[in-house]
Amino acid sequence: MRSTAATTCRARPFLQSVVIAALLGFTPAIASAETTCESLISSFNAAWSRRDFQAIVGTAKQVIDLPDVCPAKTRADIKRQAALAHLVEANHLAGAPGTDAAQLRLLEAGVVFDKPWQLMERIGDLRQKVPNAGGQIDYKAASLAYQLALSDLSDKDRVPNPPPPERIERLLRLAQQTRTLSAGFVAGNVLMTRDVRGVAVDAVPVPVQFIRDRDEMTDLGRQYAEETLRLLSEQGRPKILLVGHTDPDGSDQYNLELSRRRAQVVKQYLVAQGYPSGAIDVDGKGRREPLRIENAADYTQPQLYQMLRRVEVKFR
Repeated sequence: MRSTAATTCRARPFLQSVVIAALLGFTPAIASAETTCESLISSFNAAWSRRDFQAIVGTAKQVIDLPDVCPAKTRADIKRQAALAHLVEANHLAGAPGTDAAQLRLLEAGVVFDKPWQLMERIGDLRQKVPNAGGQIDYKAASLAYQLALSDLSDKDRVPNPPPPERIERLLRLAQQTRTLSAGFVAGNVLMTRDVRGVAVDAVPVPVQFIRDRDEMTDLGRQYAEETLRLLSEQGRPKILLVGHTDPDGSDQYNLELSRRRAQVVKQYLVAQGYPSGAIDVDGKGRREPLRIENAADYTQPQLYQMLRRVEVKFR
């Protein structure tokens, strides 16, 4: 591992106070703090050089517990490195049978320090494999982890060199499809965006759910419609195209009509809440444009069908 943590600390610009303190014959506290910071950084870098995970974590905790010792930027760098150290440590377990749960526990311990996108991506992947305490796959937790990865990637200061577009597209797909599979509402603020580090987002699948074979939204579906209204309103209520999609069950003509009616219901809801009617067009594709699903073989047929049933928001 190679450290990227800062190697020097800069004292606060209290030059006048330092001069006065020297004239009065005592050493200002800031000099002591600077020395302590440099010592901690030296220990942290040495731990990285030795690949000593416990020492890395221990030193990082000292920095966190002494917020007045090191500058904010230095603390942030060390916290991020400590979080990534958990990912490196988890990599040592990867591939060994029966270690998914142990990897997940290790990675989630790293979140205490920071949430770098690489760490959150891996947590999302493992959340789709490791059952929760109730024995179920927690798709909500998986989606939120992927969304935190996307949020981190969107920050150019934190991530000056983003991964290839294909990696970002994968994260977008996984965040969206695990959100769809969640039994409860999952906020999707980061998903209703136009661009993630140069990756254009042309269509956002919204998991608006409907009563089977009807164009009436469920209570959960209405929650997603409400969130869609809020997020689009924050963007100035742009011109959009709502496209309904269904699963393959049923005739082509039936699905075309049903998908269009459902998209129209979402439009009616948005317009009733003040969205300009002329800014919303509606279309229905039925089963003709199946969604590209990441790792499709990992899901059951009912889950695949659930992901296919959606209303997409397309920006015009």
